[in-house]
Amino acid sequence: MFEELKKASFKKSIALAVLFIIIGIVLVVLQAQNVFYTIFGYVDFKSLGPDEIKSQLVEVDLDANFGCYLEIYERNTKTNAKKTTDLFYVIWTGDENDVEYRYMSIKVPPSYEKVMEQMSEYTQNQMYSDPVHFVGKIKKLENEDYYYFKEYFKDAGWSDEEIEASTLPYYIEYYHDTFSMGTIFCLVFFGGVALIIAGIYRIIKGKTGGFLKKLREDIRISGYADSYVESDYNSAQNITKNDDIKMGRLMTYYHSGADYRAIPHNKVMWAYQVTTTHRTNGIKTGTTYSVLYYIDGYKNAITLGVANEATALEILRRLNETCPWIVIGFSDELKKLFNKNRAEFLQLRYNTVEHTPLEPGFNNAYQDSNDAYSQNGNNMTQSQTGDTAQSQTGSSDNPTT
Repeated sequence: MFEELKKASFKKSIALAVLFIIIGIVLVVLQAQNVFYTIFGYVDFKSLGPDEIKSQLVEVDLDANFGCYLEIYERNTKTNAKKTTDLFYVIWTGDENDVEYRYMSIKVPPSYEKVMEQMSEYTQNQMYSDPVHFVGKIKKLENEDYYYFKEYFKDAGWSDEEIEASTLPYYIEYYHDTFSMGTIFCLVFFGGVALIIAGIYRIIKGKTGGFLKKLREDIRISGYADSYVESDYNSAQNITKNDDIKMGRLMTYYHSGADYRAIPHNKVMWAYQVTTTHRTNGIKTGTTYSVLYYIDGYKNAITLGVANEATALEILRRLNETCPWIVIGFSDELKKLFNKNRAEFLQLRYNTVEHTPLEPGFNNAYQDSNDAYSQNGNNMTQSQTGDTAQSQTGSSDNPTT
């Protein structure tokens, strides 16, 4: 049993583990350079030659630009008013002493328009302008933005060959808050590292049977010997087609992700079905079904999600046939008693009936009294309606434990 489940849990864990590792590697690779520059300082843009311009974080004391060639704005569809969001200016690489240089761009917010226009005027008149410090990331121009970039030079009489030889299709995107950006870079990078570690951990955990730890604890709480549980598991019947839930006389076996769990029947006080109807804007979007197990010594009820009502009723039927100490079914009276007077609730069955599983179909003395709680279809379930903004799994209105 345990060796079989160990292999099964490893198979279930491997897919998610590999996904974690792949996503983690992608995030680390994408942000490694950004984190490096964030920690050890940005590159001086003027120190870069044309062949060194690439996606990287830079800082520059800009003292020259050659005018704005592109304005990005948003338009209010109701008032038709437009609001400028970004401005693209032509700059050059290197400093005034560089013989090898290229023209490219810098993108700045509209708050810099006045100072950039004044700088442009000074540049055209070959006058010195006080430098403006910018920090940002070099990015490649989108196709549409590059079109306007080339049009700027074509309007000045440049040929396609001259544009190709003397410009670069890159721009510096200004970051007004370097601390926030650096924080984001680091968070994404170390988030990727965490995903890689989590993926490796899942592989190791699955390989060593770590996903069976909770199952072993469930068995310990039940008080049954491993040999009894193994025999019960081997004879348990599948309740679902995909083997997600199996029921034996001693335990209900299920898995949550890669973790395998068991509900010890001898500790179950109460079980019933919950049916939740989901609605979006008053329109029914779906129905979910589950069986709630209230277990002695457990802080919270265990919710066992199932595909349909028939499966939920089958689980309750099997519990009803084999476990006479469990109260089966829901009613407001039972809910009130469970919450307000737990001792009296336990006297209904849990403390008065021997916790010895019966063979399914066995006619026994407790059956007549149990009918009041388990045989009426109306009180085997609790129905709920969720009117939510989106279709989602509803939470049950459960008694507290």
